[in-house]
Amino acid sequence: MYWFTSTLPTAIFAAFAAAAAYAGLCVLIWNKPPTLKATALAAAFAGYAYFIVYITILSRAQSAFAIIELNPLASYFRASNTRPHLARIEIRNAMLNIVMLLPLGVLLPVAHCRFRRLFVVTATGFATSLAIEISQLITRRGIFATEDILHNTLGAALGYAIYKIFAKFIKKS
Repeated sequence: MYWFTSTLPTAIFAAFAAAAAYAGLCVLIWNKPPTLKATALAAAFAGYAYFIVYITILSRAQSAFAIIELNPLASYFRASNTRPHLARIEIRNAMLNIVMLLPLGVLLPVAHCRFRRLFVVTATGFATSLAIEISQLITRRGIFATEDILHNTLGAALGYAIYKIFAKFIKKS
């Protein structure tokens, strides 16, 4: 949890800076007042993006060489062939990779109607995850793992499902 507490002030600053930048663009360039929804979304995306970049790249030490894991089920094989406490670590890492892009699946359809289709959100989650993995490969900060792409993409799709559930309740009320 150290990464969370050490990153929170910077993420909050990034969120406020994005909200201020959006409000400034609205007034100075587009000559319209900023909406609360759009300003809040700009702040949420900025804070979330900072967390993702910090967790996946900035918080990691650089390796001497790039590591690539192409087996999309590697953590499950390791978990089934190891001691219970190590298996829990593998399963926890898989769950964290699913949860990491879950907010993206919720935020995208709220931000724009173009993202109100499962395929579009899933494809965006896949592209985002691929960009993260390629960044880790290039910077040698982390492992390029196809299972991470799979889990992240699943997380974005689950986030979209959560959005759809809440959207139904909001329309009914």
